[in-house]
Amino acid sequence: MYQLAIWSVTTFCEEYNRDFDKVKKWYDGYLLNRYQVYNPKTVVSVMTKGRFRSYWSKTGSYEVVVPLICMNYDRLKNAIIEMLSGSEVKVDTATFKNDPVKIQNRDDVLTYLIHLGYFGYNEDNETAFVPNEEIRQELITAVRSSNWDELIAF
Repeated sequence: MYQLAIWSVTTFCEEYNRDFDKVKKWYDGYLLNRYQVYNPKTVVSVMTKGRFRSYWSKTGSYEVVVPLICMNYDRLKNAIIEMLSGSEVKVDTATFKNDPVKIQNRDDVLTYLIHLGYFGYNEDNETAFVPNEEIRQELITAVRSSNWDELIAF
């Protein structure tokens, strides 16, 4: 993911007559040293196509998500449902060795999904969260395709 400076996004919004607050809700949510970070592909896509929707599933990492979230290590499903509702969940990122073959617990799955950009990470609180509406929609689609009764009940 590359950084697009916020002034660039606001400039694009003005140029393409897009609502900046809506762009922010859908595609912002990542911070890097206090800089807001947007995925340039999604910003360009919403500017040129004019549709607020998820452009994330066009990336290669999407196929990885469904099997990972279906593992349900240590109530992983519940944690994801909490994050979909806007909450943050505790995660220990220190044990993950960045090898998806060696995933052994909930924290490993959450950390890997943080690395892929599906979750944001609050370093101060050591929590994971869904960063924006685009990712929320992708995760909802992923869990629906997995027939999570917990999500339906929620």
